[in-house]
Amino acid sequence: ESELTANTPPRKPTASRDSMPFVLFLALLASATAAPTTKGRRANEQPKVRLVVTGETNVARTTRGARASNRVAQMAAARNGNVTMTIRAAHNTFTVVEVADPNEARLFKEQAERSGLRVEEDQRRYPGPSVATRTQPLAEETPWGIERVYNGAVPNASFFPSAVTHPLCIIDSGYLLTHPDLPSDATAADPLQADPAGTMYFGDDLCNHGTHVAGTIAAIGGDGEGVVGVYPGAPDLKIVKVFGQAGSPGCGWTWASQLVDAVQRCVDSGAKIVSMSLGGGGPSSTERDAFQTFFDDGILIVASAGNGGSSSYSYPASYPSIMSVAATDSSDAKASFSQFNDEVDIAAPGVDVV
Repeated sequence: ESELTANTPPRKPTASRDSMPFVLFLALLASATAAPTTKGRRANEQPKVRLVVTGETNVARTTRGARASNRVAQMAAARNGNVTMTIRAAHNTFTVVEVADPNEARLFKEQAERSGLRVEEDQRRYPGPSVATRTQPLAEETPWGIERVYNGAVPNASFFPSAVTHPLCIIDSGYLLTHPDLPSDATAADPLQADPAGTMYFGDDLCNHGTHVAGTIAAIGGDGEGVVGVYPGAPDLKIVKVFGQAGSPGCGWTWASQLVDAVQRCVDSGAKIVSMSLGGGGPSSTERDAFQTFFDDGILIVASAGNGGSSSYSYPASYPSIMSVAATDSSDAKASFSQFNDEVDIAAPGVDVV
């Protein structure tokens, strides 16, 4: 088990003075902060206890749907549970087990830990609600937050690269590919989400949350409609959909284990910067260790600090390896809803930004 110790302090993401405009751009795209929601297909369900098992090495080397080791599968079956997925990410293997009865889940955990495995309950992660309230503009406009990032007017088109070596990856509820004010060259970081007939097709967005975030980042400038993003027309965006499965009336939630899998999809697609406007209250050692590994491998993950208006911690933003972003208003004051704590790294416009 990987533990953080006083002798080996974790590194928080830092930025040089020269890179600050770019960091503010990253902060803006995550500053629509996250809070629990009860909407969605699974909102009224009593979910099974979902556990993440690590420490098993005898697992098929596939990234999704892999057959778990007989040991884990048999222990789960003995407790009326089952293996739902196996994830290979962050140089590790994670086996996800669901057990219907909490007492049986406890017995499974005890047995697995006696066998030398690490087991912990998976944590829910929720999309950040939009805090923008605005009417449809009659012509293209630039939100105040975009101008504030650049301390004035948005630079002209020649300032922005027209091609990138490592694309930006957004983990959220999808990306409305037909939106007229968004780049049309965005693609699925996860090949399994590239099928328009699939229930998790990246190019649709039942929640409109991921599309909102993408618009803050990349809304096209000079097209006479909508708004201007902080990187207008950002090329080759990569998308991983974790909320809003087809057939669901809302966004619902995802799991910490699925975020680890999603970040690995981003990395596999070539991304080195990952945006997550989401979070939840429960920490996860599995998630923490995986994100530390991503950070050590040179991946910058930006996440919203939370919108509870308190000093409580939201995860994954509050892990040492994540750039945690609080929100400010048009007066450059802390937004009333924004979290504030000692894990916040930066603040950026987060009220009526798009």
